[in-house]
Amino acid sequence: MRTLKKIAAIVLAGAMVFSIAGCKKGSKKVSADDFKKVCEEASLKVVDEAADEGVTKSLSAKNDDESIEVNFMVAKDEDEAKKGFEYFTNNTDSMKEMGADVKSSSDKIEVTMNSLLYMYAVRNGDTIVTVSAAGEEQIKTGKDIVKKLGI
Repeated sequence: MRTLKKIAAIVLAGAMVFSIAGCKKGSKKVSADDFKKVCEEASLKVVDEAADEGVTKSLSAKNDDESIEVNFMVAKDEDEAKKGFEYFTNNTDSMKEMGADVKSSSDKIEVTMNSLLYMYAVRNGDTIVTVSAAGEEQIKTGKDIVKKLGI
């Protein structure tokens, strides 16, 4: 009976380790070329933005009425990216007060407000990708872009 309990404990501990390991499905690092390809497939116009002091590469993609905008930024280093990402996570309380569903972690935030608004931001190393969309059809497009980018 004691041996059976030990085996059960080992199996249970192993299952817990594998379930925890399986939960951390990190997002893949997106390249500028991948970003551009996926956004153009979604019929968005991609523009190479001027880099500022903390950013080495910046692209934005929008539709004609700007009801969807997707941004790609590569920071000078990971610390700069962390600082930039904090910008997206600092206002979650006010979004929750407005009735938004907010899911966030140290490197990802997703905000949904019914079929009115969708915002998504993810940081992987020195790279940040953001998506903001308004309206049911654009939200669907935004979520599809997130899925295709693997973020």
